[in-house]
Amino acid sequence: MLDFTNFLCFRINALSRRISRLYNNRCLEHGVTASQSFVIFDVMDHEGTSVKDIAERIQLDSPAVTGLIDRLVKEDLIERKEDPQDRRSLKIYLTPKGRELAETKLVPMANEFNEYIRDTVDPNIVDIFRHSLDLMDTRLRNA
Repeated sequence: MLDFTNFLCFRINALSRRISRLYNNRCLEHGVTASQSFVIFDVMDHEGTSVKDIAERIQLDSPAVTGLIDRLVKEDLIERKEDPQDRRSLKIYLTPKGRELAETKLVPMANEFNEYIRDTVDPNIVDIFRHSLDLMDTRLRNA
């Protein structure tokens, strides 16, 4: 009989959902979703960026990112400003409220969560594990 639960694709998918659920629940404690936190982190690193560039970096499509930004604008965490070079284009910035949330709550929480995940990997192979993730990512991007 076929035991699909031993397929790597199944195990990775199940584990990814479990990690996503845990991380999302942690984010919700601070009033944002996991996806919204990734937008906030990206804008923190790339003030004045475009929706298209955010979408590329966080690996979502532009319409999905636009929806995330709409909700973040409603919560006064992000703002859109006209690009002085191209009035048809909008640039995305954190508001003071968004920056404070990111710096005081989200970044520490994400760092703590990352350490929690890292600590689940045998310390003797953590570098190999990270390298394996990088290899999978590279190969799948080129598939």
